[in-house]
Amino acid sequence: MTVRTQLSRLSAQLRASKVLAMLLVGMSWVSCTTNATSSSKNVSAASILETIRKQEPVLLENVTIDGDLDFTTLATYPETESRRKVTIESPVFFKNCVFTGKVLAFSQRNDQTTLGDFRKNLTFLSCKFNREVNFQSITVSGFACFSKSQFNRLASFEGAQFGAEAYFDNTFFTQESRFQGAYFGKMANFWKSVWAGATYFQGAVLNGDTQFNLAEFRGNLDFSLCTTYGLLNFNYAQFTGRSIFDNCRFKNAVDFNNTTLKEASFKEAFFDTKASFVTVKSEAISFENAFFFSQKPILNFSDPRPATVNVTGARTATANTVPIE
Repeated sequence: MTVRTQLSRLSAQLRASKVLAMLLVGMSWVSCTTNATSSSKNVSAASILETIRKQEPVLLENVTIDGDLDFTTLATYPETESRRKVTIESPVFFKNCVFTGKVLAFSQRNDQTTLGDFRKNLTFLSCKFNREVNFQSITVSGFACFSKSQFNRLASFEGAQFGAEAYFDNTFFTQESRFQGAYFGKMANFWKSVWAGATYFQGAVLNGDTQFNLAEFRGNLDFSLCTTYGLLNFNYAQFTGRSIFDNCRFKNAVDFNNTTLKEASFKEAFFDTKASFVTVKSEAISFENAFFFSQKPILNFSDPRPATVNVTGARTATANTVPIE
């Protein structure tokens, strides 16, 4: 089966999974009150928070949200002396909405840290965020969807806990984005995402298959110290800045086929199974002290070949050298 055939099948599976998830969300609202919906063009953030206080579902489409949507201003309960949590029991759904203020589910005030805990689905579909978005250390029990959205300022998901599927496909990050220490319990979809600023994933844990197919990284990417348990797929992705994958533990297959890696480093990375780098374009790439546990990596570079390919100290379980094609 060719790489393009696999890519086509995977795309169809992801679309089917998302459609099913969205249908389930819609069904859950049939018997619920929908007084959070609005036909007006502008809705205040305060009115949305009031809906959540009543534990009613939020369902908004084609509106502009005025003011800061700060989930941490809702009722909280203490977890420790210095940390509190706000629980959002309502499903939250926004589609084609513009947020003029900040969107916050994390705050630090007066030596107190407040974290958001979303017990249902969290959806921002085709939305535009014009100011900071801070979802640091949030917990999402349902699926999270930010598909086709645009972040025009800093977007932070540092330390976020995604219990179900997480969708960031076709999402545009125009500024710095942070996913350090994030935990993805199931599939994470970053298909065709665009990252214009610096991107940080250090120490993230990805339990399900993770798709970065056709993603575009215009700034530097730091993916070091990550652990992946499902398939990690960067096929046809474009990296125009520096990308760092040092000290990663790849417990499942890794695919970088037909990928452009301007300057990439996989120093001391541990590959448990397949590592495929077929028809890769790169100026410089390093596998210094990397370890390939069960099979030799497929390192096949397209012309012009990288000016520097560093495999010093790289080895497999059965050989002390790594072949390069």
